[in-house]
Amino acid sequence: MTPGTATRRGGVRSWAAAAAGAAGLLLVWVVLAQIFAGTRVVPQPWAVLQALWDDRNIYSENTATTLSEAGIGFFWGNVLAVALAGVFVQVPAVERLLLRIAVASYCVPLVAVAPILVVVLPGDVPKEALAGLSVFFTTLTASVLGLRSADRNALDLVRSLGGGSFLILRTLRLRYALPSLFAGLKIAAPSALLGAIIGEYLGSSSGLGVMLVQAQSSFQVARTWAVALVISALAGLGYAVVAIIARRLTPWAGRDVSVGAGAVAAEVSGGRVRSLLTGTLGLAGSILLVVAVWYAVIRGFALDPYFAKTPADVAAYLFAGEDAAGNRTRLLSALGTTLVDAGVGYAVGMVAASLVAAVLVAFRRVEQIVLPLGIVLRSIPLVALTPLLALVFGRGLLGVTVVVSVVTFFATLVTVSQGLRAAPALACEVVTSLGGGRLTVTRKVRLLYALPSLFASARVAIPGAVAGATLAEWLASGKGLGSLLVADYTASRFGALWSGSVIIVVVSVALYALVAALERPVIARYAPQRVE
Repeated sequence: MTPGTATRRGGVRSWAAAAAGAAGLLLVWVVLAQIFAGTRVVPQPWAVLQALWDDRNIYSENTATTLSEAGIGFFWGNVLAVALAGVFVQVPAVERLLLRIAVASYCVPLVAVAPILVVVLPGDVPKEALAGLSVFFTTLTASVLGLRSADRNALDLVRSLGGGSFLILRTLRLRYALPSLFAGLKIAAPSALLGAIIGEYLGSSSGLGVMLVQAQSSFQVARTWAVALVISALAGLGYAVVAIIARRLTPWAGRDVSVGAGAVAAEVSGGRVRSLLTGTLGLAGSILLVVAVWYAVIRGFALDPYFAKTPADVAAYLFAGEDAAGNRTRLLSALGTTLVDAGVGYAVGMVAASLVAAVLVAFRRVEQIVLPLGIVLRSIPLVALTPLLALVFGRGLLGVTVVVSVVTFFATLVTVSQGLRAAPALACEVVTSLGGGRLTVTRKVRLLYALPSLFASARVAIPGAVAGATLAEWLASGKGLGSLLVADYTASRFGALWSGSVIIVVVSVALYALVAALERPVIARYAPQRVE
């Protein structure tokens, strides 16, 4: 068999697997429509197609608006993320100062930040900013992971020849970072679209988000699904475009024959006391910088103190006055519910995504069947998906768990899959030659090389799980901090709104730091070749 014939047959199999996956999704859709026919929340596919045809004349303008907002946010969010990742790798002290702020930007509840962006920024800029925020942190994490994955032996060689850090960055780190960076960009493509749509959902004159709001408010179920289907198709197209570019620019990804591996964590020199002191100073510096920026934004944009609260206002609400104890009790009680909701969904989403990633890597043809479902789940706006999930799974812990799992599943699946494929082919072939099967190769080789990606996913998923939990509590369960924040916003209790938002950010950053603290000793023990 010639190489060309093998390539063509491989392409036919890929298309056949993709077609089988699409047919499977369509079959599941028809079955669900029959099961929930009485509730009228799942229309038949042909009813959705009819709605698409009826609205064919208004999709072009609204789609162009949303794609423009998402594209601008995607560009600037990723550019800033990659640039900051380069600074982090070159100057670890800057990372210790700014990383917590980056995490905090990812943890701020949308219901708190969106009204401020609408007031401060003109026109479509709030939607573009939300799209940028949606991609910034995940791309930053993927970029740092990739830049630190350069082969250690190659780094030592360049250093021994007198090469400096910028030469290493330009000649080694950037090349090694490309697979991880593209994995982040594949996640970012649907995220940017959804960020723009959520911005439109909260207030806009045109866009797919506006169409979605109008369809939901008028109980046009088929039209709602039609808009969601268009959004999913656009998100899937964005993912596919990035995947094709990645395949062209990184043909070596997943086929590395080297046995070396790179670093994934910033190097920390000195003893424990010095490390503790460095961490403490970094934490203090991050807090001071956040407070300074917080005050600067309020003063610089002359925000109305009625709704824009300062750090002093938040401190007074929580710790001063006769009502402070009651305020704390109210928020912390709701926080307990949110942590349970987020924790269960986080665990389920991480475990499910990791297991599916292992299956996809071991059986590559399964990817064309399963991955479209993951893209669909990630690309449907949660503001549209959550009410449906609540009807199917209830408004209790199970329903919230499903929503949070959907949030954490896709990003974890993509990142862990990339990490599993980063295992050197030579090491996998050695295990296979000794009689090891696919499961043994995954357990003995691929899992060890995927530990950095697994921990990166675990860190990124924590803020996402908290955000997903608050959204589910807002739209479904009516409990927890998510519901409380919306109630405070509706009742113009902005002191409570800002205080609750600060609590969510602090807790999310603390949990992120906890996973980061566990990462280095685990990798040092089980995959020491991955530590710089």
